[in-house]
Amino acid sequence: MENVLFLDSVLKEKPYGSNRIQKKFHIGDESLKIGEYWAISAHDNGLSVISNGKYKGETLKEVYANHRELFDRDTHEKFPLLVKINEIQEPCSVQVHPDGAYAKKYENDFGKAEFCLWLDVEKGTKIIRGHTAKTKEEFRKAIENKEWDTLFIRKPVHANEFVYTPAGTVHGIEGQLMMAEVQQSSDVTYRIYDYDRKDANGNTRELHIDKACNVTNITHREPEISLNVTLVQGNEVIEYVNTEYFRVTRYKIEEEITIQNSRYSLCLPLSGNGVLNINGVDYDIHAGIGFIVTSGVKVYSIKGNVDLLVSEPPKEK
Repeated sequence: MENVLFLDSVLKEKPYGSNRIQKKFHIGDESLKIGEYWAISAHDNGLSVISNGKYKGETLKEVYANHRELFDRDTHEKFPLLVKINEIQEPCSVQVHPDGAYAKKYENDFGKAEFCLWLDVEKGTKIIRGHTAKTKEEFRKAIENKEWDTLFIRKPVHANEFVYTPAGTVHGIEGQLMMAEVQQSSDVTYRIYDYDRKDANGNTRELHIDKACNVTNITHREPEISLNVTLVQGNEVIEYVNTEYFRVTRYKIEEEITIQNSRYSLCLPLSGNGVLNINGVDYDIHAGIGFIVTSGVKVYSIKGNVDLLVSEPPKEK
């Protein structure tokens, strides 16, 4: 059984992107305007490819479909999580995501809950987080009248802060930042407002007002989150969220650390480099290259100077 799967992954051009992802992680063509790096993905719209071992050259989707023993016999029909790095240099669309039931019925996809960790944030950047409408009618009317300044709730944001965004939460970004994102493996987004942006051909992107009105939480409500920060073997460990969809933990590694692998772990070094050790075998790891520690491994260790984001699917009932 393969203990670890290293991944080659997809860079996506976006109107709000730049070349900072390529420069930071030494990947891809710096002439492209990249907005999203799908670092760990089995979604059809951006498939990661295995770069080591017996499954080298196969997509993560294929390996998940054919070798469920590597993934704790996960019963999700499709690989459940998607890990990204996003780069925002212009406001991205104000949007909302559906829950699982709505997405399955209308989009044949997962719903989307997501976690975002702000990495590099320019001064003055704000996030849009929710809305002021009290009824669905009020929400739709404000959209029709383009009352963006009064409808959307804006909040300042700083590096190393985070948000958890359940389905139904209106959100957006105004400013410049880079972020790590963990989400359900879905590419369903309902755009409410796109700043009247036009592409090179003079076309605006499609909006999805009816669907957005159907799925938006009214009134806006914030999820309850309990941040847990501990010191493990001399290293700061931050558990951000532990939800029905994923658990996300950050390991700021300065001393060698031992990590438990309860199911299978999606690992993305955010900065630095080091050595991953599994059952006495060493693997070099460095910023930007995602890897998955498979379910045959019960414990793994990492030494070096590494800022590591680890995402895990929940224990199945």
